Amino acid sequence: MGHLLRYQPFKGLYLLYVLATALVRVLWWCIRYLRPHNRPRSSWSLWQAVLVDLHREVLFPIVLDIGYREAAPQVDQELTDTQAVWIEGLADNSTAFCGEIRRAANINGVRPEKVLAFWLFKPGTGTSVDLKAKEGEKVAMHMHGGGFIMGSGHPENAAVQLSVGLVAHSKSVSRILEVDYRLSAAPPDKPVNPFPAAVLDSLAAYRYLIHDLGFDPSNITVIGDSAGGNIALALVRHLVENRLPDLPPPGRFVICSAWLDIFETRKSDPGASHNRNSKSDMLGVSVAYSRSAYLGALETDSEIEARTNRYVAPGSVPDELAKGSYVGFPRTYVSAGEAEYIYTDSVVLADRMEADGAEVRRDFPLDAIHDYMSFPWFEPERTKGIKRLANWLDE
Repeated sequence: MGHLLRYQPFKGLYLLYVLATALVRVLWWCIRYLRPHNRPRSSWSLWQAVLVDLHREVLFPIVLDIGYREAAPQVDQELTDTQAVWIEGLADNSTAFCGEIRRAANINGVRPEKVLAFWLFKPGTGTSVDLKAKEGEKVAMHMHGGGFIMGSGHPENAAVQLSVGLVAHSKSVSRILEVDYRLSAAPPDKPVNPFPAAVLDSLAAYRYLIHDLGFDPSNITVIGDSAGGNIALALVRHLVENRLPDLPPPGRFVICSAWLDIFETRKSDPGASHNRNSKSDMLGVSVAYSRSAYLGALETDSEIEARTNRYVAPGSVPDELAKGSYVGFPRTYVSAGEAEYIYTDSVVLADRMEADGAEVRRDFPLDAIHDYMSFPWFEPERTKGIKRLANWLDE
């Protein structure tokens, strides 16, 4: 039946049913959550409690049931404080196209391609014809969230709200590069862009900052949230482990609400956030489609290998195999909401990084949801979190 919902008239009838019942459910949630102690977290406003349930019970299931393909970003429209750029993909014989990234690319039939990205400038500063790095200039590049299957780096897409807030509040970072990496898909849709397509796009963007614009790697911060955090972690790992002479690792790394245990190996633990926070977060729908889309042939080729692959499923890797896998990582800011479904992923990451000697700043605010800094309606927690992150970048 799931396949039929992608086609008319079944798709239209399904949406009509969901929207009709959603009105009833929203009304019920409004009544139920009038009393703060009835809300998933009593500190939440009525608006926050209703929106969290609406996302988990209605909006996200719709995406999975009827399928969703992100529209191609508009690159010719006039935007404020934003500039679109096309970045050349890595050459197939590039020394940076190596290691696990090369091996997985051969299995999944993935090759480097030209990458679209968007510069987000500090509000009111406009755009610049000359994008070259200024002396000592700090910069950030961001891989957005969206479960590997949706979202965009376009400034009008909801997935870039973390960067929008950060560039507005940081004193040292006046522009952020949003990488519009390739999105994945799996059956019943046409399978496209499995791992490492998004990582290759991010690697090309990182190379662009250093080789084309002249940024010092020590002044670059790599940022990723949700599924984009998984992609960003793979990028930084690739740079650290392969010790590329012309592409040193970044000076700093920021990872927010990252989806790292893509096989949900800790879900069997009653104390894991997957169980403890199942009603206090937007997430909670099946991850099978997103996981299959991102893994591609890696999942069918050898699921056991995929479960222990530190590049695609770092949170699923057993503790004994993860030891030593974060040696040499840059200064890292790990952020996650204490109320989120995959909160455990971020805690485990921070623990492992610290055990391997990395300098880690933890930011796990109480009652905050998944990727809370990306949702303007989750205030005042969002702005407070962005200011804490901005202060860390400005240190």
